[in-house]
Amino acid sequence: MSNTNEIAQKSYEGLLVTNKPDSLIEIIAEIPTEVALIYRHKALEKIRREIELPGFRKGHVPADMVEKHVGDQLLMEEAAELAISRAYADIVVDNKLDVIGRPAVTVTKLAVGNPIGFKIISTVYPAVTLPEYRTLATKEIEKHDNPEKVTVEESDLESELTRLQGMYADMLSQSASDEIDEKNDKKVEVPEINDDFARMLGDFADLHDLKEKMRAKLLVEKKTKAYEMRRLAMIERILEKTVVEIPELFIEGELDQMVDGFRERVARAGLAVEAYLKQTEKTIEDLRKEWHSDAEKRAKLQIVLSEIAKKEDIHPDEDKLSREVAHILEHYPDAEEPAVRAYTNSQMTNELVFASLEGREPVFEEHNHEGHNHA
Repeated sequence: MSNTNEIAQKSYEGLLVTNKPDSLIEIIAEIPTEVALIYRHKALEKIRREIELPGFRKGHVPADMVEKHVGDQLLMEEAAELAISRAYADIVVDNKLDVIGRPAVTVTKLAVGNPIGFKIISTVYPAVTLPEYRTLATKEIEKHDNPEKVTVEESDLESELTRLQGMYADMLSQSASDEIDEKNDKKVEVPEINDDFARMLGDFADLHDLKEKMRAKLLVEKKTKAYEMRRLAMIERILEKTVVEIPELFIEGELDQMVDGFRERVARAGLAVEAYLKQTEKTIEDLRKEWHSDAEKRAKLQIVLSEIAKKEDIHPDEDKLSREVAHILEHYPDAEEPAVRAYTNSQMTNELVFASLEGREPVFEEHNHEGHNHA
C-alpha cells in the first residue's frame, strides 16, 4: 500500500453541488475506494493509540487484535469521519465555496472495499446585491443636522441640575427616614442649587465648575445621539434597498446573542432568570419567537456592513485590534480568545464602515465592551 501519511489520490470524486433555498447547498460525492482504504488504516492506528485490552498497555495493542476487537463497522465509521472531513475541506477550497457554520453530514454508502458515499448540507454566505450605498448615505446625511454642530443650551443644564437636585433630595429623605421614628419625622428641605450643592455632588470647585463639566458630558451625549440617529437613517435606507436572503443560521446566531444579553440584564437586576420567566409566564423559546424579526434585521445589518467592508477593503488595524482583544481578556479571562477577536473585529469594522460612509475619521470608544453598535 502507498504511504498512509500522504494521500496522492484525489480525496473525492463524483462531485455534485446543488444550490438550495435559504442559502444552503447540497454536496454529494464519494471517497474513492483506494482513499477509503488508506483512511481505514488511519482509523485503525487512531483507535490503536487509544484502546486498552487485558494484558496490553494503552497504545501497545497489536493492530490485528484491535481490528478484531472493534470490528469492520466501527473502523469504517471512523474512516468515513476522517475521510469526509478532509474531502469537505478540499471541496470548499477547490470550488471556492463561502461556507459558514457546521455542516450536516450524512454517510450514504459505507462498506469495506467500496467508495464511501456522503451527502453534506451546508450554509453558504448569501449573495448580496447592494444598492448605491454611498449615494443613499449622502442623501440621508444631507437631511440631518451635522452632529459636530450640536450645542448644549442653558436650558439643558438647568434640566440636568433640577434632576440631580431631585435625586439628592430623595436620597436625603430616604436617609432621614432610616434614622428617625414616625413621631419625630420631619420634612427634608430640598437643597438649593449653589456652590455648596455642587461640592456635595462630588469633586467640583463650585457651581460653575459643575456646570462646565456637565456641559462637556452632555455635549458628548448629544453628539453621540445625533450620530446614532443619522446612522440609523442611513442604514435603514441602505437595508431597504439591499437584496439578500438571510440564512437562518445568521438569525439563530443573533437570537443566541439576544438571549445571552437578556440573561445578563436579568442577573444584573438581581433576579433569577427562571423566576423572571415564571412570573412573566414565558419561556426562552417564547422570547426567541418574539425576537425573531428583530434578530433577522440585526443579521441583515451585519451582512450588509460586512459586504460593504469587503467591497471597500475596510478592516481594522491589526495592532489596535490585538490591543483591544488583550484588554478585554484581562477583564474577562474566561472568555474564548477566538470569539473575543471575532466580536471585536466585527465591531471595529462596523465603526470603520460607518465612518467611511460619513466621510470622517472613525471614533473608537476605548475599551467599551457593552456590545452595542451605532445603528
